Parts: sequence; C-alpha cells; structure tokens
Amino acid sequence: MVVFGSEADFDVVTDQPDQARQALGHIAERLAEYDHEWHPWIPGPLVDINRAIANGERAEAPASVIMLIDRSRPFQSMTDGLYDPAIGGLLEMWGFHTSEFPVTTPAPDDDQVRRWRESLPTLDSVHIEGRWISSDNPNVQLDFGAIAEGIAAEEAARTFSDYGINNALITLGGDVYALGKRGKRPWRVALRDPFGDVLGGVELSGREALFTSGNYNKFREAPDGTRWAHVLDPRTGMPSSGVAAVAVLHPDPVLADVAATALLIGGPARFIELSQRMKLGCTLLLTEQNELMITRAMQARVTLQRQPVMLGEPVDLGDSCAQKTP
Repeated sequence: MVVFGSEADFDVVTDQPDQARQALGHIAERLAEYDHEWHPWIPGPLVDINRAIANGERAEAPASVIMLIDRSRPFQSMTDGLYDPAIGGLLEMWGFHTSEFPVTTPAPDDDQVRRWRESLPTLDSVHIEGRWISSDNPNVQLDFGAIAEGIAAEEAARTFSDYGINNALITLGGDVYALGKRGKRPWRVALRDPFGDVLGGVELSGREALFTSGNYNKFREAPDGTRWAHVLDPRTGMPSSGVAAVAVLHPDPVLADVAATALLIGGPARFIELSQRMKLGCTLLLTEQNELMITRAMQARVTLQRQPVMLGEPVDLGDSCAQKTP
C-alpha cells in the first residue's frame, strides 16, 4: 500500500497467519485514515484546517491531528525550530507538495522567500481549544511530513503487539522499524548511498528504528546543478544544503524520524549538539563532499560498503543508541 506518498511494506514472521492477516488489515485501515487526515494538499481535514487558518478562522480537527500537534511541540522546542510542522506554506512555495520528483516548477524568488521568513509561521502560534485549531498567524500552514512515518511505524508496531505478533519489519518509504528478529537472525537492512547504490548494512533486532533523510529521493535541481532537498530550513526559507544524507538508529521511531530531519538541516556544525540534546547515540551524517561524521556507537552497528572521508574522529556519545537522561 502507498502511505504518505511512499510504499509501505510489512514483513512478518509468525506461526499465526490468521492473526497476522487481521493485524495487517487493521494496520492498512488505520494508515489509510492517517493518510487522508494528514495529507497537506489532497482535499481532506488538514487542507481544510490550513484553509481556515489562512482565512483567520478556526477549524474542527480530527483527534489524530490534535495528537500530531501535541507530539510535535516538544520536538519543535528541542530542535530550536529546525523541526516545525507550521512551515507547510514554505514547502508548497518550493513545489514540494507533489508526488512527482524531481520538482521542475519554477523556484520562488528571493522576495517570496524573504516575505515568508518575515511572517515567522511557527507552531508556537497554533492554538488548540478542545477539538478546534486556530492561529493568530494566517501564514501558518501545517505539514507533518517529518513526523508522520514515525507515528505510523509506532502505530503499526502497537497493532502487531495487540495481535501477538512479535517479529516483523515495518518499512515506510526508506525508513524501517524492526520488531524482534527474522527467525533466528536479526533483520538486516540496507542504508542507501546518495552517491550510488548502498552505503552499508545494519542489523536490527528487538525494537529498533532506522530513519534516514537526504537529497537523493525528493528534490529539485538548483541552478548550479546540485540538488535542493525537500527538507527546508525554517531559519532561511531555503532548502537545506551541504548534507547528502543522515541516518538515525534509535528505539523510538518518532524521535528517529524527527531527528533525521533536524540533523540534515543542522548540518555538521550542529551534529554533536543536536545528537546530545535529542539523546541520540547512533547517528551518522554524510556531506555533499562525501565527508562522514559518525558516532562511535553507530560505527559499531553499520557495516560500510565503502569508506567516505572521515570528518574528524567518531563522536563518543556512549555505547547505546539511546542516551540515558541525566
């Protein structure tokens, strides 16, 4: 099935095929509801909410949209706004409200970007009263693309558990969430190389999510021939630049999803700080110049197929992929 514009796939290991079919049916139904309720440009609840905000009105929202806003607020604060689902208007302006890539429509001019930046649409100006959403900034447009797959993976895992399914691999686009094992062996997944085929492989078991972000899938070409990624920097109103790919390995798929976006925007300058702030132990960042930043714990988990240029020594953030809270 297609969810949030990407293929969703579920690999299940079980001796209870009937329960697995029931679980998969339940998951498909729930994710289809999410796809309808959260879609930022196909007519549905989120489009109606954004239209109401633009008109200075309030709108009644599905419970799932309220949940997304509530789940997003701590991450918006944690990342200093590098993750902010209120920037949907910027994504639309850059032509990224589409399923066709690469984007070929004209890019916004400098004045358009400047005006958007001056309008300062952030999640801070989104207000919830019961089931009603409003904003005092008409330029706020909600788009949950940087957290939706993490929430969907979490929901699918919960459903599998409810049906007694303990071993499965949930794949949403290029992101995965592993439950248990594939028989007696860990799940083995590939890490895409933005410069070619496969950068490396990672073995996952228990409950581990591997989420990525980069300039290799959803992008538009810049005038100089480089790629403008679909991940936009709210500080500048421009596509993030300088980073080709980010990977985050963590037990929490929602945190991993948001962190992959924040690290891509933050770049090498904020790689260590953001990893520490978000309690990440297993992260890597590959620049557009093929330079690699990686944590020591992530280096121990990834088997690289080729060796990029190391941008400093591996960062020691402990041996676990999830740092402990002090």
